[in-house]
Order: sequence, then C-alpha cells, then structure tokens
Amino acid sequence: MLPKNATEGRRGNRRSFSHLLMNVDRRIIFLVIALSVALPLIFPLNLPVKSSREARAYYDEMEKLKAGDEIIFSFDYEPDVMAELDPMSLATLRHAFRKDVRVICLTTYAGGSGIAERILEQVTSEYDKTYGTDCVFLGYNPDPSATMLRMGESIKGTFPTDHYRTSTDELPLLETADSYADIELLVSITGSALAEYWIIWAGGKFNQRIISGNTAIQAVLLYPYFPAQISGFLGGLKGAAEYERMVGVDGAGVRGMDAQSMAHLLIVCFVVLGNIGFLIQKRRLSRGGDNSDSGNQGERA
Repeated sequence: MLPKNATEGRRGNRRSFSHLLMNVDRRIIFLVIALSVALPLIFPLNLPVKSSREARAYYDEMEKLKAGDEIIFSFDYEPDVMAELDPMSLATLRHAFRKDVRVICLTTYAGGSGIAERILEQVTSEYDKTYGTDCVFLGYNPDPSATMLRMGESIKGTFPTDHYRTSTDELPLLETADSYADIELLVSITGSALAEYWIIWAGGKFNQRIISGNTAIQAVLLYPYFPAQISGFLGGLKGAAEYERMVGVDGAGVRGMDAQSMAHLLIVCFVVLGNIGFLIQKRRLSRGGDNSDSGNQGERA
C-alpha cells in the first residue's frame, strides 16, 4: 500500500496537469498562433493542394485560349480584399501572358485603379509585354451595369480614352477588339456581386463566356450559375492556391493556405487539449465524490 503523502502527490500532479490544460495563458495562445501564421509565409511548407471542379474549369477555360486571342480582365475589387484576390489576379495574368494572350483591363471600382496599375506593372515586366499592343488599362467607369452593356456595342465608345488619357483609337490592341464579339473570354476578379452583374449583362445579353475569381464568402453565390452561365470560378484563398498550383507558379495563395492550415491545426489542438483537461478534472471530481460517500456510509455504520 502506498503512503498517504505519495497518493496525495499523485492527485496533486493530476490536478495541476488538468488545471494547466484548461488555463493556458491567452498570451501564449496568441504567440503560438502568430508564429504559426508568420513562419509558413516566410518559409513555405508547400502543403498539397487538391483542385476543386470549379477551379479546374477556370484553369481549363484559360488553357483553351490561343496566342493572339483577346480577353477582358476586370479588377472588380478594392484594397480591403487584396489578400484573397491579388493572388488570383497575378496568377491569371501570368497564365494569359505566358500564352501570349492580349489583355484588355478595366475596373468597376474607383479604388481598383491603383491595384490594377501595380499588378499590371509587375506582370508585364516579368513577361516583357508592351502596353498598347499586349495589354491596355481602360481605367474606371462609373455605373457598372451601363458600362457592361455599352461594351457589348463598342469598347472604344464606352472608353474614349484609357486610364492615361490616351485615345483608345490610338491603341493597337483595340483595333481588332471593340466588343464582346471580338473577345474570347471575360475574367472578373471580385469581392462583391459584380460577377453576377457580368453574368446578367455580358453573358445573358451578349453570350460572353465568363470566369470569375471571388472572395470565399461571395463564391458560394456562384454555384447556381456554374457551369451553364459561368464557365468556372475560384473561391477565396483556397481557390487562389489551387489555381497557382495548376499554373505552376506558387505565390501568396499557396503560402497563405500553408499559414491558414497551420493556424487551424493549432486551434484544433488547443480545443482538444482543453477538453482533455476538462475530462481529467471531471473524472477526479467524480472519484472524490464517490470516496466522500463511502466515508459517510462507514461513519454511519
């Protein structure tokens, strides 16, 4: 039989262990979560990424394009959703320029102009593309619905000048592409319902083929349109990572999913540890109650 102090010591250890599991200092939790997010961004883990059906369809539509084809690329977002959508924009434009596809860019948000200029400057320099011949940026036009409708009749009529005040009549790219009839594919990267606007006005009225990249919360609204009215779409950071992996250029999407996956894993671990501590404490209290009842019965006897 163990000495009484040894038994009490074991109980104390169990008590302190369960107490520790259920009362981890929140500052430790915050620090561990911060490290789990930051380190994969700095040192990518290259975790496997499984492609969804809609992301594969998005990629396939881009793969169908041939050298010299023209597409419309609309930056339909502002800085608040750049973390999710910039990786999609970069990967899509890299895919297009790699195939020597010519790109007509615009934005339906006033705050999207700076994003478009930054991304276009980066990708055109990577692929040595010439402004005016390989790509143009038409800029921002208010009233998205009217803009979408008018572009079906004349792009140059809708945008008499580009973002830099150059007449669109002087841009070589627009000599052969002046309406949806001349456009092989329309790409909308958006964090709002503007993908649905493009489906209604460009797709419904002019039968334009459309693909779209969307924030995760917005992507769920596109499933009813897929694949009849929208040929493919990307959903959130995961969709960006899937597309980057298919294109073969890992970027912020893949790194972001590494960080997100590690953070989620740690959160699950903390939940599991907290529940283990709760069960240990519950079991200890239950045994204490049983011992107390036995002692009372002995005294009465």
